[in-house]
Amino acid sequence: MPDPVDIIVGRNVRALRAKRRISQLELGEALGLTFQQIQKYEKGTNRVSASKLHQIAVFLGVDISDLFEGANPSDGSARQGLSAEAYELAVHYDKLRSVAGKEAVKTILSIMSGESYAEALS
Repeated sequence: MPDPVDIIVGRNVRALRAKRRISQLELGEALGLTFQQIQKYEKGTNRVSASKLHQIAVFLGVDISDLFEGANPSDGSARQGLSAEAYELAVHYDKLRSVAGKEAVKTILSIMSGESYAEALS
């Protein structure tokens, strides 16, 4: 069973790679790996070594910490079930200072996800 942090790192690699429109083959070639190895990294099946994490971060043009978004370093747990995008949204939500703003975001998301307006308000 893969470690939850390995799964999160893999999801983040996949999301960041896709966001930059880079294929698994292109990333693999840049790292001297096959696309199958990139698939295994992205699924969390295989752990990514520290040197490969560094190479991935440099190639994707991100901080290495971005590859660990969603993993809680204070207790070693991971935010399982949240995609990198959902976690990013949650971080931005937590930065909102206005209670009304937070309520508006919740209402909009509830409506967009298919709940009725009345359900969203309750």
